[in-house]
Amino acid sequence: MNVNFRTMTSIGVLATVMIGGASMPVYANPQSTIQQERAAHPNLVKAIDEMKAALKDLEAAPDNFGGNKAVAMDSIKQGIHAVKKALYYRLNMSDADIDKAQ
Repeated sequence: MNVNFRTMTSIGVLATVMIGGASMPVYANPQSTIQQERAAHPNLVKAIDEMKAALKDLEAAPDNFGGNKAVAMDSIKQGIHAVKKALYYRLNMSDADIDKAQ
């Protein structure tokens, strides 16, 4: 029987796949992945933190701005969500999960 190297390699790869060595899914720990994204993009994290601080300042301000304070607060909330969506883009998170994330 004449068996060449390519045939043996193909058989080895097929056997590995059939046994399950290549078919086991690898799941990343979502929390560590979120942490990795935050560590990799400190400017986005800083922008989110600063918008959260601005939102708290607006919440503490009086309510006599003719509805403009509420509009500004909504805009900041949308901005926070948009930057978080950019930060966590690679994680394919739903909007609800993005809002729950730090």
